[in-house]
Amino acid sequence: MKASTLFTAVAALVLSGSAFAADAPAASTAASAAAASSLSVPAVTITQSTSRSRSDVNAEAVEFVKNYKTAFAIQLEQYKN
Repeated sequence: MKASTLFTAVAALVLSGSAFAADAPAASTAASAAAASSLSVPAVTITQSTSRSRSDVNAEAVEFVKNYKTAFAIQLEQYKN
C-alpha cells in the first residue's frame, strides 16, 4: 500500500513539474529577446592574413615530432650523466 502511495505522489510531482516547465521557455525567450535588443556588442572581423598558413603549421608539427623525446627517454638520459 505504501509503495502505491509513493508512486502516486511521485507521479503527481512529475506532472505538476512539467506543467510549470511548460511556461518557462516562453518567459526566457521574451527575456532574452529584450536583453538582445538592449545590448550593444562590437563587431569583430577576423582576416585570413593574421593566421598562419597550413604549410607553416605542418612544418612546425614535423619539426616537433623529429625532436620529440618521451618522459622515459629524458629520465634515462638524466640517469646516464
